[in-house]
Amino acid sequence: MPEIEKISKSQLDKFKKLIDEAKTIAISAHINPDGDALGASLSLRKSLEKYGKFAEVIQISEVDNYLKFFPDLSQYKKPSLDEYDLFIIVDCSEFDRIDKAIEICEKSKNTIVIDHHKGGKIDTDLNIIYSDSPATCELVYEIIKRLKLPIDNEIATLLYIGLVTDTGRFLYSNISELTFLTAAELINEGADYEYVYKNLYQNKEISKLRFENHILSKVEFNKPYALVGVSKKMCEDFSMQMGDSESVVNMLRDLKGIEVACLIKEYDDGEYKISLRSKEWLDVSKIARDNNGGGHIRAAGFSLYEKNMEDALDTMRKILKEAIDD
Repeated sequence: MPEIEKISKSQLDKFKKLIDEAKTIAISAHINPDGDALGASLSLRKSLEKYGKFAEVIQISEVDNYLKFFPDLSQYKKPSLDEYDLFIIVDCSEFDRIDKAIEICEKSKNTIVIDHHKGGKIDTDLNIIYSDSPATCELVYEIIKRLKLPIDNEIATLLYIGLVTDTGRFLYSNISELTFLTAAELINEGADYEYVYKNLYQNKEISKLRFENHILSKVEFNKPYALVGVSKKMCEDFSMQMGDSESVVNMLRDLKGIEVACLIKEYDDGEYKISLRSKEWLDVSKIARDNNGGGHIRAAGFSLYEKNMEDALDTMRKILKEAIDD
C-alpha cells in the first residue's frame, strides 16, 4: 500500500530549515488547552529536544484536572526567555488564541503554525494548516515521521492522546484512512493506549458524575437542539472546574432526535464560551465563524459577551433557530 501523505515536501523542507537554523524554539498551543493541543505541543517539544534543540512549551493557562495524567506535563511551564529564534503555534491559527504568549511570539525571529482548524487568518513564515485533518497530532506525527525526527514511547503516547481526544475515540466524520494508519503506527512506536483509555474514560470521580447529573437536570430540549448553561456558581457548589462540564455537550449530541448540542460556560467579565456539537447535517463551524470563533463541521466554539446567563441562553436560542431554519 502506498503511503498516504498530506503535508507538501516544500513545507517539510522549510520546516526542517527553520528548526535547523534555530538555537532556541518556543511552542505554544491555544489558551485552555485540550488533549490535542497538549499532545501536539509536548510531543513536538520532546522530539525537537532529542534532535538536539533547546525547546520549551509555553504555559498560558492552567490544565484541567482530567488532563493531568499527561506524560511530560512538567514541560508545560513558564517561558525562560523573552524571545526565541523560532516560535511554533500548534492547534490554532489565530494570534489572539495564544493569549499572553503573543508578545513573545511577536519578538521572535520566525514563526510556524501547525493546525487543523478551518478559517484561521494567521500569516507566518510557514503555515502548515490542513482543515481535513481531524487532529493536529496527526500532522505533527507526519512531520516527525517524514523528517525522521526522534520518537519514543512517551512521544507516541502524547500523539495518541491528541488523536483519540480530537476524533472522539475515532467517531467523528473527518477521520480518514490516514487517521487509523497513524494510530496503528503510534501503537507500534510504543504508545501506551491502555494507559490513555484508562485515564481518559475509566477514571471519573464520583463528584464529577454528580456535577454532570446536575447539569443534565437543567437541559432545555427543543428538538433538534439541546441547550444548557453552566454558571461559575454551579462549579463552585460542586468543587469542579469549568472544563469538567465539557463532557455534557457530547452526551447531549448523542441523544436520539438531537442534531446539535450547545453548552454555555460562564467566565469572568461577561464572557460566555459556547461549545457546539452536531451529528449529521448542521455545520457548527459556520455558526462559530459567523460569531468570531472557529472549529470543525461537527465541533466548534466561540464566545459571547452578555450581562447574565439568561441573556446568553436567549442569544443562543436565536442563533440555533436561525441556523436550523436555514
